[in-house]
Amino acid sequence: MSTPSLSELQAWFLTAIMTPGGVGRGLALARARHGLAEHEVLHAAGSRLHIHADGYLQRLLECMRADYPQLCRHMGRELFDFFAQAYVWRHPSRSSTLYDLGAGFAGFLADSPPGQEDAQLAVFPAQLAQLERALAEAGRAPGLEGVEAPADPGLGLLSAADTAVCLAPCTRLLQLSFPLQAYWREAAALPADAAPPPTPAAAPTLLAIGRLDYRVGMHVLAPWQFHFLQAAASRAPARRCALDAARACGLPAAQVLADALLWLPLAASAALVSLAPDQKWKLAVTLAQRGAPGV
Repeated sequence: MSTPSLSELQAWFLTAIMTPGGVGRGLALARARHGLAEHEVLHAAGSRLHIHADGYLQRLLECMRADYPQLCRHMGRELFDFFAQAYVWRHPSRSSTLYDLGAGFAGFLADSPPGQEDAQLAVFPAQLAQLERALAEAGRAPGLEGVEAPADPGLGLLSAADTAVCLAPCTRLLQLSFPLQAYWREAAALPADAAPPPTPAAAPTLLAIGRLDYRVGMHVLAPWQFHFLQAAASRAPARRCALDAARACGLPAAQVLADALLWLPLAASAALVSLAPDQKWKLAVTLAQRGAPGV
């Protein structure tokens, strides 16, 4: 048999230690895929390949704990590691960055929730994971840093209802069953070894996760604001976003547009949205536009 090349040995080694399910399955797959058995690659007696495989798995679990610190606190380290290990084995890392590793963890927990007698509480871990992932994404995505902001957004209105509104690339919208913004802030303020706060009572909550001057923040939204921002995800005129929000909430369109014209400067100054085409905020409109004929 010819001596394997360095690239072949590297591919064999990666297959052996990175295959989901442990080193036993990894060795079987490495032999089937590369035509090399363990004794043909590792000539020393008593191979310690399992140490590398276990170390690789532990590194992945460390990354998961770092990405979901409050979820880990809530579930407890042992239970969290159990689900995190099942997740990374079912969804092995395929990316060059470990940031992508936990992207689907919230969906995984929603499909296989930790046991709870209360069905509503069973969704809490998945939604907490959803929140922590959104916070991470908002911190890394392109934002509006450097875009000129209004000097005093609380004193005026947009100059036209036809101004295009675009959701900021770093803004994430969440529709939750629990008031997680308060829970997360309370948990994050605790010492690392402290017990988690009690699980809050269920209450429908709409959140926008945004970033202003490189600082991530959470904003509780009214239903019409949530649907307005959803419509703005595809860059639409403020009038169109208001119409979509009004339909979704069963409210008069003129009322939603009027409220939106007052609220949009605040949303823009929080960097949740940008206003096209020049992304500058115009604040010179009279309150008479609250009537908004033709909406």
